[in-house]
Amino acid sequence: MIAIINRALGISLLISLVGCGVRGPLILPIIPTVPPAPIAPEPKGILYPPQAPEAAQTPASNDK
Repeated sequence: MIAIINRALGISLLISLVGCGVRGPLILPIIPTVPPAPIAPEPKGILYPPQAPEAAQTPASNDK
């Protein structure tokens, strides 16, 4: 009786350890490569969409 319990506990422990990946993961994850660094730096201070020149020089904006 005790031998059956010991054997069942041993088998269950073996199955759980193998299932959890004690010997290693079952599949290897695919790690994406690092993207290359940009050649030119990003422009700074440019608004998108560009402002219309006549909208920027209205008399109402100069009253402040």
